[in-house]
Amino acid sequence: MVTEPGSGPATPTLTISEPRDIVAAIPYLLGYHPSDMLVVLGLCGSSARARLTFRCDLTDETSRHVAEMAARIANTLDAHGCDAALAVAYGPASRATPCVDAVRAELAAIGITLREALRVTGDRYWSYLCAAPHCCPPEGMPADPARSPAAATAVLNGLTTWRDRDQVRQYIAPVEGADRDRVRRATMVAERRGEELLARRAASERDPFGVAFRTEGVRVVRETVAAACRGELPEAPDETAWLGVLLTCVRVRDEAWARISTGARSEAAGSVHVGLWRQVLRNVEPAYVAAPGSLLAVAAWRSGDRALAEAALDEVDRARPAYSMAQLLRQALRAGLPPQECEPTPEWLERVSPVAGEPDERHP
Repeated sequence: MVTEPGSGPATPTLTISEPRDIVAAIPYLLGYHPSDMLVVLGLCGSSARARLTFRCDLTDETSRHVAEMAARIANTLDAHGCDAALAVAYGPASRATPCVDAVRAELAAIGITLREALRVTGDRYWSYLCAAPHCCPPEGMPADPARSPAAATAVLNGLTTWRDRDQVRQYIAPVEGADRDRVRRATMVAERRGEELLARRAASERDPFGVAFRTEGVRVVRETVAAACRGELPEAPDETAWLGVLLTCVRVRDEAWARISTGARSEAAGSVHVGLWRQVLRNVEPAYVAAPGSLLAVAAWRSGDRALAEAALDEVDRARPAYSMAQLLRQALRAGLPPQECEPTPEWLERVSPVAGEPDERHP
């Protein structure tokens, strides 16, 4: 089978032909080394190309609802046209085995072939589908991913992984202490500025934010992105707080989104947008996390860093569980779509929602 980690412009293909290749490839598919997790790869067609990567934490809550979890995985794979799958559980047998058994049963019930099911603990792995002592001894097989061609291909193509999910979370964690106090004070000032712009909205305007708010927001986004491309990130709390308030307007947020899609044409350009929206995300109050978190997810996705994109979306989910942009991105990521499938362009935005005019009804 073949897998395609990330979604960058030069994504290498990893070929998997044996269990150790699966163990070696998964960290590059996720972007980090998993632990206490079930990972299921949905495969399609005669080439068994990986279309969907499904992950689920192995927790006490998962153990209590293992049947529901397995049904959700099977239904998701079926909905995306997968006809085969691979399953790898990371953790002790007491948690891993019930989950794998449930997934095996659900996949069999709907006709999806499970080509391999593994458990990985430490540096060894066991197969649930093989009982031959010569290839699957009771003590497990050494994973030794460094000897896998899949790992070699990933390294030669410059793919890297985070140490674990905690490292990714720490990278985008909100500022604390005195910095957080400054963010709170700056946010109160920014909110008053926003209220002044909202008060200038004419009664005839359909846009709940109004032309003044929308125009100021688009101007600030364009200037901020241009400055970031020069290596100048917004450092002052009043800058990030004001951005956070302005990004609550969908038209303003989509202006930033469109500039990622047109600007992140290379790894270096992509890192500019990652750095910018990470900076804003870490320096806004929880009420304003949704937009910069979603924009960071887009920039990370564009740069091929799926782990960072997922972590940013997790932050959004904690702050705004029903935020539509984050939900769209999560679905697209897990369906294996390229980021270009769901990106606005500056030209489209200006056509359907001119900065200084009333928004078109087609604009989401």
